[in-house]
Amino acid sequence: MNWEVAKSWLIALFVILDLVLGWQLYESHEVATGYTESPADLLANTKTLLANHGLSLDTQVPSGQPALPTFEATMATPKFSVLASIAFPNATGKVTTEDDVGVSTNEGSLTVTGVGSWEVTYSIPEKLTAARTPLSYAYHGNDYVLDQATSGDGRLVYYKRADNYPVFDAQIVATAISGQLQAYTETYIDHVVNTSSPKPVISALDALDSLANGVDRTDSSSHNEVVKVDLGYARKVQVTEENNTSPSKNYWFPVWRIVTSQGTYFVNAFTGEVEMATGF
Repeated sequence: MNWEVAKSWLIALFVILDLVLGWQLYESHEVATGYTESPADLLANTKTLLANHGLSLDTQVPSGQPALPTFEATMATPKFSVLASIAFPNATGKVTTEDDVGVSTNEGSLTVTGVGSWEVTYSIPEKLTAARTPLSYAYHGNDYVLDQATSGDGRLVYYKRADNYPVFDAQIVATAISGQLQAYTETYIDHVVNTSSPKPVISALDALDSLANGVDRTDSSSHNEVVKVDLGYARKVQVTEENNTSPSKNYWFPVWRIVTSQGTYFVNAFTGEVEMATGF
């Protein structure tokens, strides 16, 4: 036997075998890296994760991931006379100004509750109609949109819009009973200026996954359902000191709001950080 020829054939066979194995490895790698779970699979995984942490999903989940900026704004401090003329359009007699706290009229009173926030209480409730809603009696009421998820039982919640997204801490909360406006609170921001270039937000499913991992409700005796998921803004850094009545710049970040049957959560739409907003 010619061992040199045999050795050459063996070397050639090993080279061919290496090429075949290498090609198979390359193809399997391409399949693995190119594989993406279907939206249905991703949703099923999120539902399972929520269930493992005592939560269930009872609403549609938004699919978009728009690019949003951060912005800064000023807490509004309008004149009492302006607020009173809007809140009490039928007031007669003297309007009494109470230092820097608010005003009183024969129709009710307006009290400042914080920088950019005030409360209106009616001694003579205002009649509401299709043309005259609570927004008709609020400062720049046309800037607000009704929030169905948190309204009900005589409580109407409206959020100011910024770039067509709700600002979850610039709101009007009105009390209306039997078609009459009893009272409302309002927080208003103005001088909105973007402070960053738009960046894509995380998906709503990622936000729900963050909620499940960050908030465990398995020890809760009552069922906790996710009833609303939507994108908006919330204030992250408050520059104004607690007792400072002068306006100051504040900063807002995109958030996913997740409303559950037991409370509302904000998830930072860039980082996935979870915060408790309110409890019901």
